[in-house]
Amino acid sequence: MNTKILEYIIAIAQEHSVSKAAERFYLTQPVLSRHLKKIEEKTGTALFTRQKDGMTLTEAGRIYINSAQNILHLESEMEADLRAMLEEEKNTLRIYMDYPYGKLLSDRILPGFQKKYPHVQVRFIYAGTEEIQSSFVSGATGIGILISPGRRMSGLEYITLRTDALVVVRPDSPETADTIFLQPLGTSLRAAEDRWLEREGAAFSMLMEVQTFRAGLRGAQSGQGCACVLQSMAKDINLRQLDTVSPLPFEVCVVYPKNMVFRPAARMLLQEILQVAETLYQ
Repeated sequence: MNTKILEYIIAIAQEHSVSKAAERFYLTQPVLSRHLKKIEEKTGTALFTRQKDGMTLTEAGRIYINSAQNILHLESEMEADLRAMLEEEKNTLRIYMDYPYGKLLSDRILPGFQKKYPHVQVRFIYAGTEEIQSSFVSGATGIGILISPGRRMSGLEYITLRTDALVVVRPDSPETADTIFLQPLGTSLRAAEDRWLEREGAAFSMLMEVQTFRAGLRGAQSGQGCACVLQSMAKDINLRQLDTVSPLPFEVCVVYPKNMVFRPAARMLLQEILQVAETLYQ
């Protein structure tokens, strides 16, 4: 529907005159008269009664004007909502993270970034590697931190932060050796752990999910069970047995759409991620 026509008809009702309404919109009287005639032909009824002292609404005209005003009000509300949404989008940056490895970064990224951009909201969205990549290919914007992409998708830019491997650490206590701490279902690392369990025929009577590697490591160190952790983390601990979840080396990558337009805040956020990663993984 052309809502401009609605404004024309409302103006005629307010001015009680086609010519005065036409002047309001910088139209000629014949042009506005034709618009009115088309509307009356379409509705099958007259909207105005023509009298010497001006034009007055018929009953059908009053119904039409009331509905037209409601439509214009809804259009105005819709436009305001869209403007608000776009303004919010402009001030929101998204970081997509493959749990739990990316969580090592999240608590260290925000402080430095928000000092410089206090009015920009950073949203952390936790998703699997394939889901993150597919979201970007489908048009989402943001920066992703993901784990060991099995296939790198066209249209995306990848920056490798580090290469690592998974290992299983075992506690000294034999009675808890049948318990293992694993990453949450649906994550890329849990898929790798499940493949290892199936391939090695490893039997554990209890599988415990943890949100971070450090939680699993603490569980192993306290003798609660075995844990899949990063090889780089396992080097600094003193547990008797160390099994490599072989051959599962993986990369931790930053990814973003190649056509993404980096505003200053987004570029600074990317730099913050790279700097924090360099500190963590040196």
